[in-house]
Amino acid sequence: MRTRHYATGLLLLCLTLLSGCTPAPPSPAPEIIWTGCPRVTSCLIPGNSLKTAGDLAADNRQLEAALVSCGLQVETIKDCQEEHDAETETTARGADRQRPDAATKS
Repeated sequence: MRTRHYATGLLLLCLTLLSGCTPAPPSPAPEIIWTGCPRVTSCLIPGNSLKTAGDLAADNRQLEAALVSCGLQVETIKDCQEEHDAETETTARGADRQRPDAATKS
């Protein structure tokens, strides 16, 4: 019986504390900022089943095409990362310039 009274008393205490809260507007939804680079696919190296010299030539062409495709993806990601790094560095330098101004205004 005591535990029931204890739980009821605790519930009433919580409700009393909550009654002092004032309504507030809901928080705005978080803004998602995309700073990532494009997605890439795995670089697939084609298999082979060579039987003739012609098969070897065709296999070489397929392998070259796969390597070019993979290399283009690597270059795309590399360019994106370098661009992002440059933007981040510019932003950091701008923040560093603003700090001394804020100190002199105080």
